[in-house]
Amino acid sequence: MPKINIDSSYGVIIIQDMNAVHVDERYAQIYGYNSAKELLTSIDSFLDLLPAENHQIATQNYHDIVNGTLYPRGHTFVNIDRNGREFTVFSVDHLIEWQGRPALQVTVIDLSVLVEANKRIREKDLMYKRLITRSGQGIMVHREFKPLMVNQACVKHLHADSIEQVMSLSSLLTLIPKTVQQQAKQHYQDIVNGVAVGSNSVVENICFDGINRFFNIYDNLIEWDGEPAVQVVMEDVTEKVQLEKELAFKASHDGLTHLLNRSAVQEWLQKHIEISDQLTCVLLDIDNFKLVNDTHGHHNGDLVIQALAEIIRDAFADHSGAVGRWGGEEFIAFLPSANQQAALQTAEVIRSRFAERHFNDSTHSFSVSVSIGLAESSDCCMMNDVESLIKLTDKRLYIAKSQGKNTICSEG
Repeated sequence: MPKINIDSSYGVIIIQDMNAVHVDERYAQIYGYNSAKELLTSIDSFLDLLPAENHQIATQNYHDIVNGTLYPRGHTFVNIDRNGREFTVFSVDHLIEWQGRPALQVTVIDLSVLVEANKRIREKDLMYKRLITRSGQGIMVHREFKPLMVNQACVKHLHADSIEQVMSLSSLLTLIPKTVQQQAKQHYQDIVNGVAVGSNSVVENICFDGINRFFNIYDNLIEWDGEPAVQVVMEDVTEKVQLEKELAFKASHDGLTHLLNRSAVQEWLQKHIEISDQLTCVLLDIDNFKLVNDTHGHHNGDLVIQALAEIIRDAFADHSGAVGRWGGEEFIAFLPSANQQAALQTAEVIRSRFAERHFNDSTHSFSVSVSIGLAESSDCCMMNDVESLIKLTDKRLYIAKSQGKNTICSEG
């Protein structure tokens, strides 16, 4: 037998007349044998190394190559070794001469490790795909606000009909209120340029059903198809935001009238008085309110307070400033940059509308009046002394009361 130099990293078998006439040690190991000699003495035909379903194809392949009707080629197939291990090999067929006659040399590479690695990669890809597609958090990838990928949770959060509907958007900016679109564009650039890394924020989006909702989003720079893109993980926090707004509203507003409470008015003054050069104060007090409670009951007294609060709110709606319940049946308003004449006109509207309002208890119809005091910061010696302004306004309210009530005082 001629000496054959074979690369031991590959398995080689030589077939002649469908019999194995030579194998190397590596080939024997691939097929589960301890040595080449053991393999050759254990089989009667090359076909013994192949599954029965491959015998016809292998036989036809051998004859076609030996007869020159088929050009030698490489192919991949699954095999089972003598121990029942399933493995995948890549084989390359070569037509050679063996002892003066045509033979087929088959060089094989065991691809089991590669196949197993690819299987694990596919399993990981599938795991990550499931993680993304089945995640309760909305996940989206976009480049310059053009969606590249969205999962079903994202579709649900945005109240869209399908993934395709979201993907068909030419720009996600259509979901962002116009007032903050420029801010969103800058935020995108900051992420792409590495200025904002792993940032998260609460944003307001216009959903596909036309309702505005709030989302906590986490932005990250990723690579998508070889180019930078932004991955967004989103969760609907609308209920949380609304609850926080409700709690903040309750903390700063009077429960009965929904006007600012006293502490919220004082907080507004602390922020505003630093920049204000002119401030008008209006104090309003329901006349004979104790008598209202005693005669018509506290429930009707509350209705009277709510009615005046509604009139005050409507009257001062066009004025910037702070309007609140100062305590009990007393209300206060601070109007920045309002001239006295405009404030007087508004006060008169409040006085007259409230006087015309009629209330009913179980047996009687009754009406109530309000007295109003008004002062400007320029009336005080120290324009930025809020306490002096309030005291002066309170003094003028007292004058209005002493002049018969249901009146306005802006002097004295």
